[in-house]
Amino acid sequence: MADALLTQLSSIIKPSTMTEIATQLGVPEPSLGRGLALSGATAFTGLANKAGDSDAMRQIIDIASKTPADAIASGVSGGQLTDPTSSLMSMGRRVLSSLFGGGTSGLADVIGREAGLGPGITSTLMSVGASALLSLIGRRVRDDGMTASSLAGFLNREAPDVRATLPPALADALAGSPARARTFDLDPVVAQSVRKERSWLPWLAVPAVLAAALWFGSRPTSVPMPAVPAIGTTGTMPRTAPEPATGVTLDRRLLFDTGSSTLQPRSRAQLQSIAVILKAHPNARGTITGYTDSVGSAAANLALSKQRADNVRNQLIAMGVDGSRLTTEGYGATQPVGANSTEAGRAMNRRISIHVAEK
Repeated sequence: MADALLTQLSSIIKPSTMTEIATQLGVPEPSLGRGLALSGATAFTGLANKAGDSDAMRQIIDIASKTPADAIASGVSGGQLTDPTSSLMSMGRRVLSSLFGGGTSGLADVIGREAGLGPGITSTLMSVGASALLSLIGRRVRDDGMTASSLAGFLNREAPDVRATLPPALADALAGSPARARTFDLDPVVAQSVRKERSWLPWLAVPAVLAAALWFGSRPTSVPMPAVPAIGTTGTMPRTAPEPATGVTLDRRLLFDTGSSTLQPRSRAQLQSIAVILKAHPNARGTITGYTDSVGSAAANLALSKQRADNVRNQLIAMGVDGSRLTTEGYGATQPVGANSTEAGRAMNRRISIHVAEK
C-alpha cells in the first residue's frame, strides 16, 4: 500500500535534517515537507515507468546498494544542498534526467505550485527526493536482499497506489512528461562520496510524503507536549490560542464547506500524509485545532470548529493512527488568517492546524 511505502520513505530524512534543509533554503517546513513528498512520489512514479527495463533495474540496484544510508543528512550538513556541483545534487539530477529527460523542469513547476515554492527550490527538492528513493532502495538491498527482479515487482505493486495520491495537475504532468529511452548513466563513485548523519522531520507532510513527508524521526531527548487548555462548546472564547513552545505546527488547508464538519474528498491526500508521519514516528503526538469562518453565531462556530477537529482525528484513527496520541481543540472564528469579508478569505479560515511534538 502507498502509505506503507511512504512510511519507509519518511524514515530516510530525520527531523533535524528537515529543519536544516528548511533553514538553508529559507522556506517554511510545512511547504518543504509537501514539496519533498511530491518530489519523492514523482521520482517513484518515473522509476516505476521503467520497471519493464531489466537493464535499468540492474543499474539502479547497483547504484542504490553503494549509496550510503546517511547520504542526505551528511550532504546537507556538509553544505552540498546549495552547491549544484556537489555529489548529492549531481546524483539527484542524473536520476531525474534518466527518468524524465527534458520534462524535469516542467514537473518542478507543477510541484512548486502545489507546495507554494519557487521552481529553483523545487528543483533542489526533486534532487533530494530522488536521492531519498535511492537510499530507500539501498536499504531494501542491504536488509532484504532486493534484486533487479524484485525491485521491478515492488515498483509495479506500489505504483498504482502512489499515482492515486498525486494531485491531478502533477498526475497530468507526469503522463505528458517525455520518456527517455536510455538507461541510467549514474556514476557509482558519486553515490559513495557523501558521509555522516544528523536527524530529520516528516512530510507533513507529508505527506508524505511520499511525505512528508518526510516527517518525524527519533530525537535524542524527550520533547514535552505544550500545555493547551481545554476548550468547551459554551462560555467565553479565548482571544488567542497558546503559543506552543516545542514541536512543529502545520496549518493545513483541509477543505470544509461552510457550516459543515465533513472534509471534502480532495483533502484526503493531505490527511494521509499526516497519518504516514505519525505512524512512522510512534513517539510523536498531535494536537488538532479547528477553526471556522465568521458565518454563523460565535457559539455555533466554536462547536463546529471542535467538530472539525474531532472529525480529522477520527479519520486519522481510521488510517491507523493510535487515537491516544491525538487531542483536539476548537477556536471557532477567533483567529482568522484571511479576510472574512471575501469568499477566498473565509475559505482560508475554515482550516485545521496540527501541532506535532515528541513526548
